[in-house]
Amino acid sequence: MGERMVPQRIGYLTGVFDLFHVGHLDVLERARQQCDRLIVGVLSDDWAEDAWGDRPFVPLLERAQIIEHLRCVDETVVVEDVEPEWLTGVLGVRTVFAADGTDGVLGADELDGIPAGLISTLAAGRGSRSQILRAAIGPRQSRSSVA
Repeated sequence: MGERMVPQRIGYLTGVFDLFHVGHLDVLERARQQCDRLIVGVLSDDWAEDAWGDRPFVPLLERAQIIEHLRCVDETVVVEDVEPEWLTGVLGVRTVFAADGTDGVLGADELDGIPAGLISTLAAGRGSRSQILRAAIGPRQSRSSVA
């Protein structure tokens, strides 16, 4: 008899991840602890510009490369938005993680169309202690919760 395949718990988290810092790492590691495979969507520069009124400091390709090289991330995808049918159908996602108060990561209120039963909200990670980084992030947080 063949081996029985155990279905993987696939999780998904999306964000801009501009000016990557320890708070982003905390949230990504917490998400990974709650699933067998973590897929991370990195939102486009255009998405960020629509949400913030400004383009990210770090270009999309660099932001995606930073995320894909983290041990806690199994796959990185570049996305224009969160598409429920694509997440659950194509990717097989069973949990969509939201971050409560972590800049650059979508919160539950920003996951339009995702059934509430699929969303798991993670507590905010640590904030950066860098005064320069906090000064750059601060103005964006006042314009959008995904700053």
